[in-house]
Amino acid sequence: MNSKLVSLPRTGHEHALGFVHATVTGRADRWFFLNAADASAPRALRAQSCLIEPECGDTVLVCRADTPGANVTAYIVAVLACATSGSAELVLPGGVALHACDGALEVEAGQIALKAKHRVAVQASAIEMEGLQGEMTFHRLNASIGETQARLGAVTTIARQLTTTVGRFVQKARDSFRWTENVDETRAGRMRMKVEERLHVTARDASVLAEGHVKIDGEKIDLG
Repeated sequence: MNSKLVSLPRTGHEHALGFVHATVTGRADRWFFLNAADASAPRALRAQSCLIEPECGDTVLVCRADTPGANVTAYIVAVLACATSGSAELVLPGGVALHACDGALEVEAGQIALKAKHRVAVQASAIEMEGLQGEMTFHRLNASIGETQARLGAVTTIARQLTTTVGRFVQKARDSFRWTENVDETRAGRMRMKVEERLHVTARDASVLAEGHVKIDGEKIDLG
């Protein structure tokens, strides 16, 4: 096996680099215009290592060629001081940004995923969610809500078993249709049914049983 070390020749175009602090005076696309103390870097690009997006008036640290006349791009490597206190923008590769302003944090990304091994907790006095489509999947869900107001366009519910305990139930519908395949049983202390126009009951067999009084009152009664 050949173990001889081969030295790679240098390109011969390296330039000495230096650092200078400057003030951001403007921006055009990806370029930042600077006002440096020695006027050695009139403009620069933001380096990938500089996560905070520079703004006008910020004091930044610039890496530029230490050789006069060298055609080397200058880069902003750090933001030393922000002109506006309480706000900053953290820019990450791939179009992801974090905006912080007066204690508020905004995350801007194409897709956000939160993964925790044990638990994720969200706590706030007010929580808002908005989207075109949502999906929720739980093995078990426990919810405790003091008051709920919902406006729904169309609802489809499929359940293997449903048990509801309500103190008082009031329902209002324009049209109501119900299909029960096997048994439909109602147990009530008292029951009253009021129909404005016509009541029609059809069954193969019908039984009306009462321990007390049965009253049928009508302007016309047909039996048989």
